[in-house]
Amino acid sequence: MKNVNTNDRGFCDSIAHFMATLREKRDFAAIIRQYEANRSLLEEAGGSSAGAVVHQAAQAYASLHQNAAALRTARMAHTMAAADGDTILLAEIFLTLGGILRDLGEFKGAEKAFRDAESIFRRNDCPEGQSRALNHLGGLFFRQKDYRNALACLMDAVEIARTLGDKKKLAFMMGNIGRIHAFTGDLAQAEKHLNLNVELSTELGDQIETARAYLSLGYLYIQRAEYAKAEEALDHAYPLIVAEQSRRDEVIYLTYLGELQYRSGRYPESDRSLNRALSVAEKIAPNSTLAARVMRHLAELMVRTQQYRQAQRFTARALTIYNKTDDKVEIGALMKLSGQIAEATGQNGKAVEAFAASITMLSEADVRWEKADALKAAGTSKLFSVRERMTFLFRAEELYVASKIAALRDDVSRMIQDLDTAAHDAHPAKTAGTTNREYLTVNPIIKQFLSQLPALGRSDLAILLTGETGVGKDQMARYYHSIIRPAGPFVAINCASLPETLLESELFGYRKGAFTGADTNKPGLLVSAGGGVLMLDEIGDMPLSLQAKLLRVIERRAVVPLGGTTEVAIDIRLVAATNRDLESMVADGTFRRDLYYRLSGITFHIPALRERKEDIALLLHHFMAERGLLDDNARLPAELVHQFVEYDWPGNVRELVNKVKRLEIMAQMVVEGDLVELARSVFAGDKLTGSKGTGSLFNRVIEFERMLILEALMAAHGNKCEAARLLGVHEATVRTKLKRYGISLPSSAPN
Repeated sequence: MKNVNTNDRGFCDSIAHFMATLREKRDFAAIIRQYEANRSLLEEAGGSSAGAVVHQAAQAYASLHQNAAALRTARMAHTMAAADGDTILLAEIFLTLGGILRDLGEFKGAEKAFRDAESIFRRNDCPEGQSRALNHLGGLFFRQKDYRNALACLMDAVEIARTLGDKKKLAFMMGNIGRIHAFTGDLAQAEKHLNLNVELSTELGDQIETARAYLSLGYLYIQRAEYAKAEEALDHAYPLIVAEQSRRDEVIYLTYLGELQYRSGRYPESDRSLNRALSVAEKIAPNSTLAARVMRHLAELMVRTQQYRQAQRFTARALTIYNKTDDKVEIGALMKLSGQIAEATGQNGKAVEAFAASITMLSEADVRWEKADALKAAGTSKLFSVRERMTFLFRAEELYVASKIAALRDDVSRMIQDLDTAAHDAHPAKTAGTTNREYLTVNPIIKQFLSQLPALGRSDLAILLTGETGVGKDQMARYYHSIIRPAGPFVAINCASLPETLLESELFGYRKGAFTGADTNKPGLLVSAGGGVLMLDEIGDMPLSLQAKLLRVIERRAVVPLGGTTEVAIDIRLVAATNRDLESMVADGTFRRDLYYRLSGITFHIPALRERKEDIALLLHHFMAERGLLDDNARLPAELVHQFVEYDWPGNVRELVNKVKRLEIMAQMVVEGDLVELARSVFAGDKLTGSKGTGSLFNRVIEFERMLILEALMAAHGNKCEAARLLGVHEATVRTKLKRYGISLPSSAPN
């Protein structure tokens, strides 16, 4: 070891103090200038004092994303400090070194550096440093999508921070724990921890951590399709990011904002946000994962706007970057886009391979949201058979149920219903269908309301139906139509499914020349429903501006089309439906009070299916008979009824219908194995993801395995070799499992 004289140490301490002052001002360029001016003297001095100065320079290089210089300087600091043994300074240098290696994508080296730092902090009895090292290690595992190890590190770090009473560290780690839960699909836990992060960071006045917590909350609400809440959270984050001048967080903000905008149909705004994000990302970190993530979302936007050449360009650039880091989540999401692009450009074989690779990769990464998104994309692809598409959509629906994302669950449920309807329209003899004169129930409250409908229909009062999505509001409206105005039309529109301008023209109609593209007169649904019933579904999602116009129509019983000046009289019975609390919306000012009073003269709340389980056997018998799974006069097996009654039905009657459809597809795949056994497979995924289930873990895993094998066989058209490939096992394993579970395929099924 070189002997360092007092003058050397004083010289190093003086520079270190000056650099610390510059660091407080975030003047990293000045720190680097100071280091470069004194570099040769620092190298000559050596030892821990010089190592501390060089370490500050390494941190400054890293802050300016000059990673090559940062790595070289950090290693020099390590060499200088290591001469004095395992000191706190050496642990701090290992932390810096780990962060630089992480940003360079050298994850194994970063993990070793973080573990060395944690070990040295522990040996020096420095729990604060140990907590930081564990948090960095957890963040590294998080980047690699190793969520189990990430969560374990963070929980250990949290215990240390609680012991120390360190609210700042707790806030930081609550945020990271929340982000992990968001990625793994436990959105309730994610929201809980992120709100704790906001609360603690705000209390501490930590603007950048508060901003990051709001960014994560925004992303969480995007996942839940709660776009208004997402925008509110992002709006909270942005001024804090500007105040802190954090360009990296600005990129993340713009990326989330762009995703929010394209998911809510605001494509021009999304294009502006994402291109701005890419411009900033390429200035501060070109060819980085930060820029690649923006490219992925730009590719998504281009696919949605059918700009496939540009989509392919962004997808290829992002894949080049992510293939270096082996990020399965991002690569899986990009492979989904590759499938969509290939299908749109006529490369069918490539598209099928890309969809399969996407689903496999995202399954390995164990992320629910991105996997469900890929399954939805495959479920809408016309390259697959109806059976395969239904299977993909059923699996997506399960993931949304497990994550409690009601809006996206309902969206997939409607997709299943539409796909099934289209298939039956092509083969009308397959099923008789449910008549509008039926509303199947034995529930006394519903039966009493049904008995009052003929009298209610003689007035011109609107009817407001409330209840959760899928409880049967649409069927109730159709039943009402069939008994009061069966000869007139039944017209329904979902107020949440159309942009404001399109919803207005659909409802009120327009005159030729009213706007660009209005080449003819169009009467609108209010006029088209004349002599019948108009159903306004999801009325709570109608924009305030249209609520005022609708109120005038109800009061005057007449409508003025867009671009017109003359009123057109209307004769309709109006049914409005919503799954939202309109009274609360009135109090919040998001729904007009006068319109609410007009609609709520006759209000009926349809109970959720879990609150009227007496209806389950009746509905199950009806839908199974309708789909040829049961003779009309046959009795349901008691065990089958038990399985359906035990389930909580978050998607209500619509979900029950989808379970029966899934049962039908499974029944088509086997020649042996009764409906009770097949139903166990239908519910296996739900039981393992949080819904009510019975039996030991061993039995539940067996049920889940049976379901996976059946679904793989469905996707492979009964081909055992292909099913084995999809499952990642040997074909002999599939044959053994089929024999064990008593599943026999039709003789026409391929081997």
